[in-house]
Amino acid sequence: MANYLTTQKAFRSLLLSARDGSFSQAYIFEGVKGIGKYTAARIFANALHCTGDVKPCGECPDCKKHSAMTHSDLVIIGGGDTITVDDIRAMNEELYIRPALSDKKICIIRGADNMNDAAQNALLKSFEEPPSYAVIILLSENEKNLLQTIRSRGTKVVFEPFPEKEIQEYMLRQYPLKKDILPFVALYSGGVIGRAIAICEDEEFFETREKVFDAVSRLADDRLSIIKIAELFGVKCKGSYTNCDLYFELFTSFMRDAMAIKVGGRIINQDKEALIESFSSKVTLASVISIIERAALTRSQLNKSMNYELWITNMLINCWEDIHGKGSRS
Repeated sequence: MANYLTTQKAFRSLLLSARDGSFSQAYIFEGVKGIGKYTAARIFANALHCTGDVKPCGECPDCKKHSAMTHSDLVIIGGGDTITVDDIRAMNEELYIRPALSDKKICIIRGADNMNDAAQNALLKSFEEPPSYAVIILLSENEKNLLQTIRSRGTKVVFEPFPEKEIQEYMLRQYPLKKDILPFVALYSGGVIGRAIAICEDEEFFETREKVFDAVSRLADDRLSIIKIAELFGVKCKGSYTNCDLYFELFTSFMRDAMAIKVGGRIINQDKEALIESFSSKVTLASVISIIERAALTRSQLNKSMNYELWITNMLINCWEDIHGKGSRS
């Protein structure tokens, strides 16, 4: 267990219920992407199957099968963009086959938000009245995407972000050679361990941040900055609009720090304080707030049928005009 963050109340509660037998048969694990829902579900399932004295012990045959991902009484589906009604029907069939190695059959549905209504309706009976030996765990970023009939039947477990200090301590154990950047990583991750790990393992993150921040800082000056930023976004968007996430994230992080400087708040990109402060001194608070809102709206509206570059360029033109006024349009 030393390799896991285990301080969250939700996680401790799950392990306790596994150890004392007070667990439910239907769960909804809710939390942002990367917060640790899947890791928690895997460890919880391991604990439910474990035959050792301290669950999970890591030594019993069931624990070893969990480590090797070969336990026949653990069913995991989802994790992609969609979960179809056929996926759920296949899972239901598997669920009603009695467990072979233990006394529990455990089903984990990753990205349960991605089930359409037909898939959720196919799940409903099993979720409402699972077999006596079954435990079903739905992993969701937002339970409101699930039907009310599903939400009302499951025990909700909310995974909150970790404190900055705990993220930094954990990351130091995992990435001791990157200790110099970990204060920033812990702050930038927003308490999401998956995001912190992704930053540390992405060799291009800091190079990308450098390019984006340099381009965005010029929005306060010349209109040509629009072309530069649009090119950065456009390269990333080729083939899949979801690839824009990092660029939107960095763009918004810069602007939020510019806003924080305006109101005397704490900035995240502290190593870029001089650059952001220079930008902030040239713009109004209202314009920065408007830009943040525009970026969020554009990001939420992007889909596969759109001309990515056109939408991003239009957003950037409006952002430039928020700063300089529509009267500056030539």
